[in-house]
Amino acid sequence: MPIVAAVDKSERAEPILEQARSLTTAFDTDLHVVHVGEFSVGNLVSGSTEETSDIEEAKSKAQQTAKEIGSQAGSGQEFEPVGLIGDPAEEILKYSEEISADYIVVSGRKRSPTGKALFGSVVQSILLDANRPVVSVMQ
Repeated sequence: MPIVAAVDKSERAEPILEQARSLTTAFDTDLHVVHVGEFSVGNLVSGSTEETSDIEEAKSKAQQTAKEIGSQAGSGQEFEPVGLIGDPAEEILKYSEEISADYIVVSGRKRSPTGKALFGSVVQSILLDANRPVVSVMQ
Protein backbone atom coordinates (compact mmCIF):
# COMPACT_ATOMS: atom_id res chain seq x y z
CA MET A 1 0.00 0.00 0.00
CA PRO A 2 1.60 3.25 -1.13
CA ILE A 3 2.09 6.65 0.42
CA VAL A 4 0.24 9.49 -1.35
CA ALA A 5 2.04 12.83 -1.50
CA ALA A 6 -0.51 15.46 -2.52
CA VAL A 7 1.39 18.31 -4.18
CA ASP A 8 0.76 21.54 -6.01
CA LYS A 9 3.09 24.03 -7.68
CA SER A 10 3.97 25.81 -4.44
CA GLU A 11 7.01 25.84 -2.20
CA ARG A 12 5.16 23.40 0.06
CA ALA A 13 5.84 20.50 -2.33
CA GLU A 14 9.39 19.93 -1.15
CA PRO A 15 8.59 19.31 2.54
CA ILE A 16 5.62 17.13 1.53
CA LEU A 17 7.88 14.96 -0.61
CA GLU A 18 10.58 14.86 2.05
CA GLN A 19 8.09 13.55 4.63
CA ALA A 20 6.48 11.14 2.15
CA ARG A 21 9.85 9.71 1.16
CA SER A 22 10.71 9.24 4.81
CA LEU A 23 7.49 7.25 5.28
CA THR A 24 8.09 5.13 2.17
CA THR A 25 11.53 4.25 3.48
CA ALA A 26 10.24 3.46 6.98
CA PHE A 27 7.42 1.27 5.70
CA ASP A 28 9.19 -0.08 2.59
CA THR A 29 6.37 0.93 0.27
CA ASP A 30 5.81 2.90 -2.93
CA LEU A 31 5.39 6.64 -3.33
CA HIS A 32 2.61 8.16 -5.43
CA VAL A 33 3.06 11.88 -6.15
CA VAL A 34 -0.42 13.23 -6.86
CA HIS A 35 -1.29 16.54 -8.49
CA VAL A 36 -4.89 17.57 -9.13
CA GLY A 37 -5.31 19.82 -12.15
CA GLU A 38 -8.20 21.99 -13.20
CA PHE A 39 -10.61 21.39 -16.04
CA SER A 40 -13.53 23.48 -17.14
CA VAL A 41 -15.91 22.02 -19.67
CA GLY A 42 -16.94 25.38 -21.06
CA ASN A 43 -19.23 24.86 -24.02
CA LEU A 44 -18.52 21.19 -24.62
CA VAL A 45 -21.43 18.81 -24.99
CA SER A 46 -21.55 16.26 -22.21
CA GLY A 47 -20.31 12.86 -23.32
CA SER A 48 -18.82 14.08 -26.58
CA THR A 49 -15.53 12.64 -27.79
CA GLU A 50 -14.05 16.15 -27.68
CA GLU A 51 -14.85 16.38 -23.97
CA THR A 52 -13.30 12.97 -23.28
CA SER A 53 -10.19 13.97 -25.24
CA ASP A 54 -9.93 17.28 -23.35
CA ILE A 55 -10.31 15.54 -19.99
CA GLU A 56 -7.61 13.03 -20.88
CA GLU A 57 -5.35 15.88 -22.01
CA ALA A 58 -5.94 17.71 -18.71
CA LYS A 59 -5.14 14.52 -16.75
CA SER A 60 -1.99 14.06 -18.79
CA LYS A 61 -0.91 17.64 -18.00
CA ALA A 62 -1.62 17.08 -14.31
CA GLN A 63 0.43 13.86 -14.41
CA GLN A 64 3.29 15.70 -16.11
CA THR A 65 3.13 18.36 -13.39
CA ALA A 66 3.28 15.63 -10.71
CA LYS A 67 6.30 14.14 -12.47
CA GLU A 68 8.07 17.51 -12.66
CA ILE A 69 7.35 18.38 -9.02
CA GLY A 70 8.48 14.95 -7.84
CA SER A 71 11.67 15.15 -9.88
CA GLN A 72 12.55 18.72 -8.86
CA ALA A 73 12.28 17.92 -5.18
CA GLY A 74 13.66 14.47 -5.78
CA SER A 75 16.17 12.40 -3.94
CA GLY A 76 16.55 9.93 -6.76
CA GLN A 77 13.87 7.71 -5.24
CA GLU A 78 11.39 6.28 -7.73
CA PHE A 79 7.78 7.39 -7.60
CA GLU A 80 4.53 7.07 -9.50
CA PRO A 81 3.35 10.44 -10.88
CA VAL A 82 -0.45 10.67 -10.79
CA GLY A 83 -2.55 13.33 -12.49
CA LEU A 84 -6.15 13.83 -11.47
CA ILE A 85 -8.81 16.36 -12.46
CA GLY A 86 -11.52 17.86 -10.28
CA ASP A 87 -11.95 19.08 -6.73
CA PRO A 88 -8.53 18.51 -5.12
CA ALA A 89 -9.74 17.23 -1.74
CA GLU A 90 -12.34 14.89 -3.26
CA GLU A 91 -9.97 13.52 -5.88
CA ILE A 92 -7.10 12.96 -3.44
CA LEU A 93 -9.39 11.16 -1.00
CA LYS A 94 -10.99 9.06 -3.73
CA TYR A 95 -7.62 8.09 -5.21
CA SER A 96 -6.18 7.26 -1.77
CA GLU A 97 -9.10 4.98 -1.10
CA GLU A 98 -8.86 3.29 -4.53
CA ILE A 99 -5.22 2.33 -3.98
CA SER A 100 -5.61 1.69 -0.23
CA ALA A 101 -2.92 4.22 0.64
CA ASP A 102 -1.22 3.84 4.01
CA TYR A 103 -0.91 7.60 4.49
CA ILE A 104 -1.76 10.85 2.75
CA VAL A 105 0.88 13.55 3.13
CA VAL A 106 -0.25 17.18 2.72
CA SER A 107 0.93 20.61 3.74
CA GLY A 108 -1.18 23.31 5.26
CA ARG A 109 -0.41 26.96 5.51
CA LYS A 110 -1.16 29.40 8.23
CA ARG A 111 -4.37 31.32 7.59
CA SER A 112 -6.55 33.56 9.63
CA PRO A 113 -9.86 32.10 10.83
CA THR A 114 -11.64 34.44 8.40
CA GLY A 115 -9.50 33.22 5.53
CA LYS A 116 -10.36 29.62 6.35
CA ALA A 117 -14.07 30.37 6.56
CA LEU A 118 -14.20 32.34 3.33
CA PHE A 119 -11.93 30.28 1.12
CA GLY A 120 -12.07 26.79 2.58
CA SER A 121 -9.06 24.54 2.66
CA VAL A 122 -8.11 21.45 0.73
CA VAL A 123 -6.00 20.27 3.65
CA GLN A 124 -8.81 20.88 6.13
CA SER A 125 -11.21 18.84 3.99
CA ILE A 126 -8.71 16.01 3.69
CA LEU A 127 -8.02 16.02 7.43
CA LEU A 128 -11.72 15.94 8.28
CA ASP A 129 -12.89 13.46 5.65
CA ALA A 130 -10.02 10.97 5.25
CA ASN A 131 -10.58 7.39 6.33
CA ARG A 132 -6.84 6.79 6.69
CA PRO A 133 -3.97 8.57 8.47
CA VAL A 134 -3.03 12.02 7.18
CA VAL A 135 0.35 13.57 7.84
CA SER A 136 0.26 17.36 7.68
CA VAL A 137 3.56 19.18 7.21
CA MET A 138 3.05 22.78 8.35
CA GLN A 139 4.63 25.70 6.53
